[in-house]
Amino acid sequence: MLAVERSAGVKATYNVVGKLLEEVGPEISADGHCLAFHSFDHRIDRLEQLTDCRRLDYRLKGYRPPRSVITDELTDEHLLFHNFEWIASSERSLGIASPVLQRRIVRIPVTFDDFDLYAGGTPFDEWEAEALRRIDSRDVAVFALHDCYAFLWLDRYKAFLERVLALGETRTLNELAAELTLDSGT
Repeated sequence: MLAVERSAGVKATYNVVGKLLEEVGPEISADGHCLAFHSFDHRIDRLEQLTDCRRLDYRLKGYRPPRSVITDELTDEHLLFHNFEWIASSERSLGIASPVLQRRIVRIPVTFDDFDLYAGGTPFDEWEAEALRRIDSRDVAVFALHDCYAFLWLDRYKAFLERVLALGETRTLNELAAELTLDSGT
């Protein structure tokens, strides 16, 4: 993934499970990508995720919950107390289709991901066509790819990114959140 993004000049956001941050974070950061947490241990039944993430790193600005499940821990107050500036989750779980700053937290809806490739058995060509349609139909479209499903798309990732870039620019979620925050002051 990193090599393809490097060759395309794309800076992405990597939502990393906290337990893996020390192992993979330096290589991801070296390419100028944005790092955010994808929980501490990918469990939704344990409500110590934010605290455990912050024990690892207090600087990361974003959080993406596993399986887009908004647990009782993920209140605005808890996110702010733990110094998070944004949360990204599915449109369904956030109840919005466009990013918004609300109560000092930027909420970033994820338009689509690669789960249907994995669990739904959607053929890549159909998945890609729908992904590109969604990207083209919105001012802001956020998509998420899982490294654990990369065997389903990695060989086509370069061509997919080229098609995405033909539709518009890419930004990290930190950049998107900062833009929304700054725009709210005008």
